[in-house]
Amino acid sequence: MTYTIAADRYTRPNSPATPTAGLPRRTAAVHPGWASLTPAELRVARLVAEGLTNRAVAQRLCISPHTVDSHLRHAFAKLGISSRVALARLTLIHDHIRADEPADR
Repeated sequence: MTYTIAADRYTRPNSPATPTAGLPRRTAAVHPGWASLTPAELRVARLVAEGLTNRAVAQRLCISPHTVDSHLRHAFAKLGISSRVALARLTLIHDHIRADEPADR
């Protein structure tokens, strides 16, 4: 008997439906990138890149520290990162690239 390998399981030709038939397959996490960040997430990212704590960011933006944490978690997920250092690095790189672009005339 021959077996074929599907994406996540072995199957036999002409076998009855598997228990996972019709269920959504697991996919890799999608990291939409910098362009997907909201204006609020960008403001928080830039202040974090300056070295501010969540409490200091919250005071500067007149929002709660919980809201800052929420913006950071969303930004981390969108960028596929897990630390403030990585966020600061990406922010500085992105802002440096933007500063080097010629202005539209």
